[in-house]
Amino acid sequence: MGCICTRISQTNNKRSAEDSDLILLVLSVRQGLTEYLGMEETDKPVLEPATTEESTDKRCMVRTNQVAPIIIKNCREEYQTLVEFKEPIVMGCIADHFLEHPLIKGKYFVVKDTLAKDDVLQTIKKHHAPNFWRTKADFPVFACGQPTANGTVALFDSFLDRFKDVFVFNLREDPVLFLNCEDDFETYSIRHHNNVFETVFNTRDAKDANEMEARIRQDIVDLASIGDIKRFYFYDDLDNLHDEPHIKPVRHEDDLLVAEEVYSRQAFLKPSLTYQRLCFPVNGCPDENAVDCFLTKFKELDIFDTHIQCPAILSICQTGKERATVGMVMGCLLLACKQGFPSEISHHPHPINTEHPNFEQGEFQATQALVKALKGGLKIKQQVDIIIDKCSEMINLRTIISDTVKELHSATDRSASSREELRPKCCDYLERYLFLISYNAYLQDQFRRKLPITYSRWVHLHPEVTRISCALDFSEKACPLVLAPDRSLVADNYVGLDVLSSQMDVRVSNFRRLQGLPIFGMAQPARNGLSRVVSHLMVKKLGHSQVILINLRNDLTVECDDDTYCVHHTKHMEEPVLIGGASGKELEEKEELLKKEIKRIKTIEVYQELEHPAVSKTFSSVLTPYDLWEHQRLQTLDLYYHRMPFQCDSSLEEKEFDDLQQLLFSYYKSDSDWQKDNLAFVFHCRTGKSRTSQAMAVAALIFFHIRDFPYGSKPGEPERVSCPNAQYTKGEYIIVQKLVRLLPEGQQVKREVDLVLDILFETMSTTLFHLREVIFVTYNKIKNATSDKQKDMLQRLSMEYLERYIYLILYNSYLHCEKESGWERSFSQWMKQVAAPAGVYELLDSLGFYDFGPVSNAFMTRKERWKARQTVLSCGGNFI
Repeated sequence: MGCICTRISQTNNKRSAEDSDLILLVLSVRQGLTEYLGMEETDKPVLEPATTEESTDKRCMVRTNQVAPIIIKNCREEYQTLVEFKEPIVMGCIADHFLEHPLIKGKYFVVKDTLAKDDVLQTIKKHHAPNFWRTKADFPVFACGQPTANGTVALFDSFLDRFKDVFVFNLREDPVLFLNCEDDFETYSIRHHNNVFETVFNTRDAKDANEMEARIRQDIVDLASIGDIKRFYFYDDLDNLHDEPHIKPVRHEDDLLVAEEVYSRQAFLKPSLTYQRLCFPVNGCPDENAVDCFLTKFKELDIFDTHIQCPAILSICQTGKERATVGMVMGCLLLACKQGFPSEISHHPHPINTEHPNFEQGEFQATQALVKALKGGLKIKQQVDIIIDKCSEMINLRTIISDTVKELHSATDRSASSREELRPKCCDYLERYLFLISYNAYLQDQFRRKLPITYSRWVHLHPEVTRISCALDFSEKACPLVLAPDRSLVADNYVGLDVLSSQMDVRVSNFRRLQGLPIFGMAQPARNGLSRVVSHLMVKKLGHSQVILINLRNDLTVECDDDTYCVHHTKHMEEPVLIGGASGKELEEKEELLKKEIKRIKTIEVYQELEHPAVSKTFSSVLTPYDLWEHQRLQTLDLYYHRMPFQCDSSLEEKEFDDLQQLLFSYYKSDSDWQKDNLAFVFHCRTGKSRTSQAMAVAALIFFHIRDFPYGSKPGEPERVSCPNAQYTKGEYIIVQKLVRLLPEGQQVKREVDLVLDILFETMSTTLFHLREVIFVTYNKIKNATSDKQKDMLQRLSMEYLERYIYLILYNSYLHCEKESGWERSFSQWMKQVAAPAGVYELLDSLGFYDFGPVSNAFMTRKERWKARQTVLSCGGNFI
């Protein structure tokens, strides 16, 4: 079957004016009959008069007092259900020239859940479920696709005949309905009219999933009741649309069952059967809360008792393939902690060859990082690999990563859209594999102690697990082509960038100093600008004897004939292409490649302004930022250069705080040296705004802890603020106040951070950047967003800015707590050893603007924010 194109239209669910006359006639007949029989009637239906607008609209329904008209039929009264829809009914068809019918929620079709072709293992006849299979490990762990209602009963009965306890896990987050078809209830799923081949999934919460199914069922029953038809439209085979859709009877709710009714009723009748819906995502790894619910059932059984027999575990998803296999591996890993792992496990696993990794064995960069971060990581990974191989009847959760990567790398003739579909799949499969390794690490750490802490709590105590699982795509870092056909050079400098008008003095945009400290910031300098800045800092008036230049960019830039350019993707010209996971040295190596490519091409098209078309240029000289420093150092020996790539518009990672702190401390030998202004630290990013301001704030906090904070940092000293929404521009959000109450001297810690940000802002234009106030400004723009994409972008940015502010408060708290020891413990160690047990990461996983109403789940957690942050564009480099 070719591409299916759906078509929708709208109609009103209102009766004609003739229906009103019929209702009046029926009421008159009923009144006459009542009087004839001598009966008293106290609850007559009141016919409300139509408004002027209603009386002129022939389509308008005459409404009663919520009691439907009474029809006399065979001397019996029948109360007809009055179905009301708040919105017009949307009509649609699966493809042109097919039957048009009402759509659920105005956009959904109902399609048969699984077909005969989905039953790869041919198990429906024997086991009443598609792809029913058991692990090859010596554990009673099973998986299958979605069985019918009768198949569920037969399957559960067969389990209870063989096992004392049975745990059934429904892993579907997508809604499923069971339709009464002859002597069984067949399963149907909901498909969006934009993509009828993919099931709809909108939630990862089991309660919400159950309620969603109930609402969909009610909508189908209501739509089927319109006009007293009692029928609805179902599709059995999208590959062959002959005789589609099938019009099947739906008389009442009993004709359509939801998953909760099918499974929970069996558990109600069979005490040895335990049922739980977990809602595993179709893509990616399970939510930590779902893992907690999974393990809770085993803790209730007291599986740690040696006398307790292992229960049988059945994982169910749509086809019995990916999600069911994940559930099976999780069950096997848990039972292996009780009964022991297979004999193939080696006591001394072979270390990973980082120079020549084996991708068939899942030795990707992210895997290597996770194995290194976990205690006994190699053995933990080996245990997971063995169990995955024992549960590979339908799919191998490890090798599918390398298979998909190979498909991506070999797809040179594929369209860009196809490649963009494969890349997220690679990330989803790898994220799932890393989850299983961290899940096994949790079991190895906690099982002997009877799992006293939950998996979600354990993840919060090991923040590196979340950090690594969110940085998976290293395609830009490994890409051999820097200036591919879909990339363009765009000038760093643009009209309106230099809001501080510093170009007139030093030939660099947004150059400024943090008042009272040898800390400076600016935009990307070119050759002439760097020379002017260095000369300005080392004149006798300022008195700096050394200049330390710190480049914060994580994209590629080159200087061509005294103008700097960076690489942009032709489809996303607004921002440069970011290089995820690359070190400063790796960025410099790629910039060297970019320089060679430009020289080889000679004449190249560049954008001076994005609003204007590209122009062809031939450059006489091309320099990288490292070349610029070397060129300037020939004139200024006391000039030092460092590359510290930071992510734009987001908080620094814990390690990045450490790196910046270590850099500053490396230039000072004693406390007295900190009191002098011999050294000038100059930070720069592309625009001199976000990353530069953040680095300057971190450096200022370090300086002030050694030099003492100036006036304004103590209670009663800060200036009064009198402006609308002052509490929000001051950063006094509910979530921030919660953190402040958690930290020692939290109010003082926050007050010092606010002082630094205000001092930093006083050296800047009001149109530039304030690290704290931009939080509320960005959030306030959401209500004026013109598209869902823009709204999501603003929501993410506002949460990123809020997280950045919270991290600055946490870092200042670290500087307070570790000051007596001379900061021997790094910020990363302090966060893991002190802040994590105190609940800081739980707070970072519930981030939101609670001040303005209920908070959605989007970007609330670190994982959601960081995964969105790590989404980088690629021109086809190696995924790993």
